[in-house]
Amino acid sequence: MFFDIIEKVVRVTKALKEPRIATKDVTHEKMHHSPIFRGKHEIRYDICTGCEACAKICPVDAIVMEPLPIKRPKALPEVNLGVCIFCGLCEDVCPTKPQKAIKLSGGTFEMITDGKDEAIKEYWVKPEVPEEWIQKKKKEEEEKARKKAEMLAKKKAETEAKKKAEEAKAKEDKPANVENKSEAAEGDTK
Repeated sequence: MFFDIIEKVVRVTKALKEPRIATKDVTHEKMHHSPIFRGKHEIRYDICTGCEACAKICPVDAIVMEPLPIKRPKALPEVNLGVCIFCGLCEDVCPTKPQKAIKLSGGTFEMITDGKDEAIKEYWVKPEVPEEWIQKKKKEEEEKARKKAEMLAKKKAETEAKKKAEEAKAKEDKPANVENKSEAAEGDTK
């Protein structure tokens, strides 16, 4: 036991006298990558339905739904890579077919920071939604609402016309029924 203690003291003393030099500078050279790493997220705004399934299933709440100024999709996912554990559940639960609106791209992705909280907050995957696409969707929604209003007005007019026709028919039938009843009453008295 005494020799074990002396051996440890000698090793520590040696380490203090001759510090080891880092063999790999990770800021300039790529480190090894896990073979099971599924990659950085890719978000397709054009096929996303805004169902929020990816945000609901995320075990670490790394996905936030950012609202859009349109009805469908009402929100798009944004992924915080500083929190994400790259499990891939978001991709698995995405209901869009045949392509997924959110998927992990595979390959490698370097996330080297200075360790400060501000630097970690920079690692967000946000879909780049063009303003033209939003304007196009708004026009489609307006056109859909206009067609729906026209259809409802047409149905209402048809219903009213049908109701008036039934009332007119009922008025025509009423005098004939009255005549038939009066004739029947005359026949009973005879």
